[in-house]
Parts: sequence; C-alpha cells; structure tokens
Amino acid sequence: MPTQVSTAVNTAHLYALVAGESSGDTLGAGLMRAILRSDPKASFIGIGGEKMIKAGLTPLGRMEVLSVMGIFEVASHLMPILKLRSELIKQLLKARPCVVIGIDSPDFNLGLEKRMRRAGIPTVHYVSPSVWAWREGRMKKIKEACDEVLTLLPFEKEFYDREGMPCTYVGHTLANQIPLQVSQDESKAQIELEKTSVEPVQGKVMAILAGSRKNELVHMVPVYAQTARIIKEKMPDVVFISACPDKERAEMLKDLWLSHAPDLSLTIYIGCTHAVIGAADAVLLTSGTIAFETMLLKRPMAVAYKVNPLTALIGRRLLKINMFSLPNLLAKRRIVAEFIQEQCTPEALAQEMLKLLTSDNLLMKNEFLSMHKAMIKNSDEIAAKAVLSLIKKSGIKTVESKDNKAFNGMVEPSFTVPANIAGTDRAARQEPRL
Repeated sequence: MPTQVSTAVNTAHLYALVAGESSGDTLGAGLMRAILRSDPKASFIGIGGEKMIKAGLTPLGRMEVLSVMGIFEVASHLMPILKLRSELIKQLLKARPCVVIGIDSPDFNLGLEKRMRRAGIPTVHYVSPSVWAWREGRMKKIKEACDEVLTLLPFEKEFYDREGMPCTYVGHTLANQIPLQVSQDESKAQIELEKTSVEPVQGKVMAILAGSRKNELVHMVPVYAQTARIIKEKMPDVVFISACPDKERAEMLKDLWLSHAPDLSLTIYIGCTHAVIGAADAVLLTSGTIAFETMLLKRPMAVAYKVNPLTALIGRRLLKINMFSLPNLLAKRRIVAEFIQEQCTPEALAQEMLKLLTSDNLLMKNEFLSMHKAMIKNSDEIAAKAVLSLIKKSGIKTVESKDNKAFNGMVEPSFTVPANIAGTDRAARQEPRL
C-alpha cells in the first residue's frame, strides 16, 4: 500500500530519524552521514543518542525513554513512552519531513510510522522486527506502517520477499567498519588497560557486557557477578572489564556490581565498547546486537539472557526459533553457547567461560571471520540510496524550508558525553574520573 496522498506538502531536505537504543544510534549516525554525502542540504530531527546528535540530529526527545525491553518491563514505563510518541507525532506533523525513518524499536516506531504515512509522509523501517522469529502477525502492521524495510541480515530479505513487502538488504554498517583482523594488543593499548585496570593485568582478560538498557543491567548483573566470583576462585589472575555507552549506565553498573560483588574488581570503560571487546580473551554478554559486534571482532563469547518470568512465559508461546543470538542465526546452527532464562545460572556461565578462557577457540574465530567476510557491504550508502529513492518514487510534493524555526531547538539535547573510566575497586570505591 503506497503512502496515502495528502494535500499538505513536505519539507525538502528535512529527514526525521527515531532510534531507541545505542545500536540504533550507531546505524542512524552512519545513515545520516551517507545522506549528507548525497544531499548536502540535508538536516535531521528526531530521537537518537550521542552519535546521531554529533552527526547533526536536532533531538525532539530523550532516547533513554525508549530503552526498555520485555513485555512487562515496557508496561511499567508505558505512560512516558506514550507521552513521548504523542509529542513526537505533533512535532513531526508540524515540521513535515520528507521521510520518517524508524530505526529498530518496532513497538514504538511502527505506530509512529503508521501515523506519519497516513499524513502523507513516506516511511522507512530500518532493522527488521524479528517477525521471522516470533509474533508473525506483526507483518500486517509492518505493511500498514511503512513503505519499505531495510534489513541487516540476508535471511530477512528472503522472508519479506515471500510476503510481498518492499525490502532492501543493506547489510550491517559495522561489518564494513570493523576490520577483519583486530589486534588484542592494540585494543589493550587503546584503553590503556595496563594503566587503567583497577586490578593488575597478569593473566587472562574477561569482558562482561551486561547490556545497555537499565532493566537488562538489573536482571543480568547479579548473575554475572556470581559468575565472576566462581571464575575468580578457579582462575585468580583473571581481570574483569566492562563498557557502558555513557556515564549514567556506568554509574548504575558500578552500584549494582558493588552491591552484589564488593569483593571483586571490575573496570568499567565509558564510550569504547569495541576496544574493550577487542582487549578481552573471552566475552560474557547479554543477547542483542552486542553479540553481532563481538562476532565481528572475532572474540570468543557466551550469550545469556534473563527477563521477568511472565515475559519469558509469554515469549516462549510466541517464539518460532530455538536459537537467539545473531551469530547462531547467521550460521543457521549453534556455534556459540546460549544461556536463556532458567539456563542462565552462575554455575553454567562460569563453566562455559572457563572453557573459553583456557582454549584457543580457533574454530569459533574462523567461523566468525567467514561470516564477517560474507557480510561486508557499503551499508550506509545502500541504506541512504534506498531512502532517497523512496522519497523520489513517492511523488509527494516537497518545498524548501524558508527557516528552521519549526524544528530547531524544540527540545534540549539529552545525552551524556563519554568520560573515561569508572572502577569498582572495593577499597577505593572511586567515582568515575572525568
């Protein structure tokens, strides 16, 4: 169904993007830069994080409001989410961008896209909802909400082609950005691990990545802290490091860690996740895009996830797959260990991580390298080309904006500039050094 015809006209060169979490922020920033290369007059409004704001986004709301995962977790934050969407709709209808691009966060963005499309504004959904995995009934909603879907994974396009939904496989921008070979020594030097680690680095380095969402940290840190304790008992010289996208998450992670493992050191780096992963011998992480990033960085990993029990119960009824992490889904077989819900115990995680820390993991690394090579595409440019082509094909009239008052300065930017390091040494309990 094409975008509905509207008597109103849209604003040429004004692009709206809405991202709900850090992975979407990365994709949005890359897309914005690619659009600017083809459309030097482009300006951007919407919701995003530090990367998108740095690329030129005028923020119309706080991305943190959308950084919630899980059925009941979202329900507890429903009012601020609905308020944000209502305000965003008003501002976008006033500004009338030439396109609205929802990046991931389908439960928020598909409703927004549907409203924009009805108003005669072309819409794109960047990052396919996992309709091939669960809640297949959302396909009808996707067709109503957006003119085109941009997918990151090849098997997703196959699904949309079967459903007759316009779709472009763009690949993932990170597959193009991250080198095929990443030096562990260079990664350690990048974060100055020898100088900055709370604990002396004398043996293996294990990265613990609990997630970028607040509710992920709440659910996962207690399990990971107990896992780390078991590992430390069996491997006393292991060093634990972590990374957070901003100071707020780093402070939260630090407080949670100290409350569950005050006897264990964890060095938390802010704003340099890839370097932290690259510096590690093995990574324990919470299922999500970070598993894909760790795969591209060729680091051995174990993937875990734990949510509200009611969320898990409902999710199991809707799921159509028996694997969760992107490396396994891409390989179409299990190459990394997954620990979901009741399987996510400190004992099970510790056993797997000890195995990874004491092995060369060559088979896993070679699998990661093969998948990385197959996914290298100029993703940002392909995505930008698809967006610009859609605007042209829509045939909807646009006019040059005479001034920017309709969309500049609506809301103060809401992001935290990355700082340096937050340690969790029990004796020092130091604050992040800014």
